[in-house]
Amino acid sequence: MTRTRWLQTVGSVILVLWLVGEQIGLWPSQLLQRLEWISYDQRVQATVKGQAPAEIVIVDIDEASLAEFGQWPWPRDQVALLIDKLFTEQQISLLGLDMVFAEQEQNLLAQQWQQLQRDYPQLAQLPAPASSDERLAAVLALYPIVSGFYFDRSATAAAAVVANTGQLPAPLPLLTTATDDTAGPELAQLPLIIAHRFASNLPVLQQQALHGGFFDNPMVDADGIFRRVPLLQTYQQQLYPSLPLAMLQTLLAMPPVQLESHFAGGLWQLEAVDVGGYRLPTDPYGAVLVPWYGPRNTFTRISASEVLQNSSARAELAGAIVLLGTSAPGLMDLRSTPVGAVFPGVEIHASVLAGLLQLQLLSEPGYALAITVIMLLGLGLLLSWWLPRLPSLWLVAVCTVLLVLHIAANLYAWQQGLLLPLAAGMLLLLLLMGWHLTLNFWRESQAKRQVTSQFGLYVPPQLVNDIVANPAALDLTGQERELTVLFSDVRGFTSFAEHLAPAQLSQVMNQLLSPVTRAIHQHRGTIDKYMGDAVMAFWGAPLADHQHAWHAVQGALAMQRALTATNRQFVQQGLPALAMGIGVHTGVMNVGNMGSDFRMAYTVMGDNVNLGARIESLSKRYAADILLSGDTVAALADRREGLAIRPVDLVRVKGRQTPVQLFELLVDPSPEQYQSVELTERAWHYYQQRDFAAAKLCYDQLENQPLGLLFCERCTYYLNNPPPKDWDGVFTHLSKA
Repeated sequence: MTRTRWLQTVGSVILVLWLVGEQIGLWPSQLLQRLEWISYDQRVQATVKGQAPAEIVIVDIDEASLAEFGQWPWPRDQVALLIDKLFTEQQISLLGLDMVFAEQEQNLLAQQWQQLQRDYPQLAQLPAPASSDERLAAVLALYPIVSGFYFDRSATAAAAVVANTGQLPAPLPLLTTATDDTAGPELAQLPLIIAHRFASNLPVLQQQALHGGFFDNPMVDADGIFRRVPLLQTYQQQLYPSLPLAMLQTLLAMPPVQLESHFAGGLWQLEAVDVGGYRLPTDPYGAVLVPWYGPRNTFTRISASEVLQNSSARAELAGAIVLLGTSAPGLMDLRSTPVGAVFPGVEIHASVLAGLLQLQLLSEPGYALAITVIMLLGLGLLLSWWLPRLPSLWLVAVCTVLLVLHIAANLYAWQQGLLLPLAAGMLLLLLLMGWHLTLNFWRESQAKRQVTSQFGLYVPPQLVNDIVANPAALDLTGQERELTVLFSDVRGFTSFAEHLAPAQLSQVMNQLLSPVTRAIHQHRGTIDKYMGDAVMAFWGAPLADHQHAWHAVQGALAMQRALTATNRQFVQQGLPALAMGIGVHTGVMNVGNMGSDFRMAYTVMGDNVNLGARIESLSKRYAADILLSGDTVAALADRREGLAIRPVDLVRVKGRQTPVQLFELLVDPSPEQYQSVELTERAWHYYQQRDFAAAKLCYDQLENQPLGLLFCERCTYYLNNPPPKDWDGVFTHLSKA
């Protein structure tokens, strides 16, 4: 790798690691978070429908209402009249109050009534006038109304400096389950928002409301924009719903709220809230992203003054679900949102309620962060390696295509209701493209000057340009080199695998091949291919290795040791242990990029490769774990010391006339096995000298080893049927296996 390419790769890796650290919070700078907020806002604006459900209507205490009936707060009689008109004249089905009545209304007439009775005896027989709070409570008791209240999480509230006001509605009963349908966690084990103080309605009012929910939002993002709202908060180990969730409960005849959670990373994480079969996906804190339907006034909005002044029915209100709130600027209920810088809070509640009813909530899966980190690492490291090798035009094309695919996949997931991070991937591709383009022009200009100076006098300029554009192509052409090839095969794997389910078989293959592959890589081997449970590898290419035979033998030993460790895992899983045969051969082979116009592979070919495969198949015949050719043993030269290698046979394999000497390499031999090496060498010497009786006596001492049994039988045969005088000691195998 040239210095400029090294600089490109290292710079890319640093960019990738910086982005991953940003994503997982190792060195938070809020850059990615703010970019993610911007990308979220853009996706919201690009996908809003611009049309809200007609059954949800906002009755707005707007500026016209304040001008007509006075500044807020209105007298409770006025509010009671408004509510009564909504139900009796407009025939609405449910009312949610985005307001709180936390203090008693001052009624001077009621306070002075006793004094008036003393001053005016004619009033003695009249009942005391009812308070406005009691009249409002009477109206609340008549109709399906969900009241509102708010929580406080400030430090002073936590220290109990500020007292609570009013009375909370009844808390939700706790019903939790885990994702595997087992019993869920305790409420304190869930990372829900904890409130320290509340401001709710007067007891006389709250007790008459059908239900109640909070309307505050403690989850405003750092840039001041409302993007998500909590469905649940806890106060003194009790669970309380938001106003939209409480209205959904009321519409569904008050079913219990069930919390679905899962255990991950040593913590319980909230996953969803189920209300009467309405499964509402939440983040771990019980919040949902607001399902925006459009800019301000997308929902049907009717001024409160129109309801109070007119008794004629409005078609929009008949059977509607109504939220009563304010949009007048002076009432401080305006928010900044992705769809508008000035957005009424009551319309946020309407949006959330519509999303709950229509099950149109974006889900933020718990695996989103893992997907992003894996994508950043995988794609980033791949591009760090790949992009330095591309010309500038292809570099731009590849990054542009990947950028489009990333955005398209993200928008598709959005349409399916999944919110996945977008900004990190976009920033990765843009930064890598900019970095590599900058250095690519420098590298290409430097390389072209260098190659032109070296070859410009000897080859045509066009060929020089081709070499500059793709200098690595010449490194992959076919070559004839001495290499060492290895074949391995698991014995009896077909019968072993036929009793396994596909998923279990996949896991077993991973358990089997991963450590075997690791053993090959650790000893500088190149994996050529996997053939089911079989593995083909070679040593000495693409990088030259003068000790390729030694490294191949060490790799074969490491493979058998890895299988021994894997077998311990199989036995613990109730699976049988496996055996593996390995064949190793050294010789001249063709190596390079070979294949067709449609697919290429860096591989080895030739007669010696085929011989290596034959040697592996013979390992089973001789019950040897590792079978070496004589060429491999010869290539070990003076490095045989410490290896337990014993002669096996001199054979002629099918389809090849030249005989090959076979040796067995013992894996981690015991002292007794070391002694058997010398015994086998002596037996083999007698066998080659046609002294079959002496050879048989030696093979008899191998203590029923398969090799000894095989040659005892063969020596007995030759004693009874002496071979011809020109016998060369070669045993011919008539089949491949």
